[in-house]
Amino acid sequence: MSNQFEPLDPDEVVLLKNEQCKILIAQPTFRARELTQEAIEILKANDPFVNNFWSKHQEPWVTEGVQAKTLRYGAENWQEGKVRMRIIVEFCPDEPEVEEIAAPQEPESVNEPESPLDEIRRMIDEPNS
Repeated sequence: MSNQFEPLDPDEVVLLKNEQCKILIAQPTFRARELTQEAIEILKANDPFVNNFWSKHQEPWVTEGVQAKTLRYGAENWQEGKVRMRIIVEFCPDEPEVEEIAAPQEPESVNEPESPLDEIRRMIDEPNS
């Protein structure tokens, strides 16, 4: 098993093998989007610190983003833009997906170049005229 986790599309479905591993959602089958939405709702509603300060100003953190500047690795200057918080669900397959490689197709009928003897054979096969 590798550790090559990849983000799941929000509409991809997860089925937990062990129901005791359920978190945030009561059923073992759910869309990735449902898990992230539930995490955001719990963050907004259940944390007393967040609950006291969550307002229309904090909502953009999990929607369209908030205006900010960032200094990224390798950058020489600050870059202006928006920052947002995303909660993602990732998946790592036990076995990597095997890609099928198409076998080379044989050409149907390849016309071989005519042999000099073919003309002699035709002359022999033709009735005397």
